[in-house]
Amino acid sequence: MPKNTTDKLTQTERAYAAIKKAILQGDIQEGAFLSEADVMAKFRIGRTPFREACNRLLHENLLQAVPRRGYLVPEISFQSVRDLFEVRLILEAAIGEFAALRATDQEIHDLRRLAEEAPTKSAREKNDISHFIVDANIRFHLQLAKGARNRNLLELLTRNLEAAERLMYIELRSSRFRDPELQAAHGRIVDALERRDPRAVRDALLEDIVEAQQVILAFGTSARQNAPLHQAGVITPVASARDSATTRTSSGGNPPLASSHPRRKSRALA
Repeated sequence: MPKNTTDKLTQTERAYAAIKKAILQGDIQEGAFLSEADVMAKFRIGRTPFREACNRLLHENLLQAVPRRGYLVPEISFQSVRDLFEVRLILEAAIGEFAALRATDQEIHDLRRLAEEAPTKSAREKNDISHFIVDANIRFHLQLAKGARNRNLLELLTRNLEAAERLMYIELRSSRFRDPELQAAHGRIVDALERRDPRAVRDALLEDIVEAQQVILAFGTSARQNAPLHQAGVITPVASARDSATTRTSSGGNPPLASSHPRRKSRALA
């Protein structure tokens, strides 16, 4: 490959990583337009890498293209949060039960190792704990999904987690979550796996997913379903883990959006 092509790819990847990190960590806020000149100057990238990186972020729904205005960081609505978490509840309920029955002893051992993983010295020195927590959380849940021995479930969860990555950073910014809480939450899941208890695995998973949804919605939603999260307003309750994943209303419709699930003092990133 010619040297100039390699350099261009490197610059595009660097631009993509820098802009994505700024969006996920809230350095570029919801509803803000990217200033091409400011971004190029801050991250020392050229116009072509900037635009190619933005096009990639468009496909990940982290940016929107607005004619004659440029690239916008879209606001996250109640509806989008609810949709992602409802799908997550269904997927992880099945994954947890299948993994309890199908995961090998070695896979459960590997999950225990992931659950006990702590931030590196480098991550702490760089004050990059949020990135570690999000990455560790995603790796744990995908490893669990592999133990369920269902490729379709793994693919669906992968897409769901990719779409929800920005929500994970919002949760970290809006709570006092720390990495030991992640270890404790994942540890409870592994405990249930070691007992080969499908219901306990499912319940441990869904408890934290529901609490994550509550924290994110509490970050600031309005009563209108399409209102952005950053607007203050009424906090809309969500379904309890068990009701969302395993029951239906007496009329045969969807479970009611009402939570009877107790909150722990510390919650874990789902």
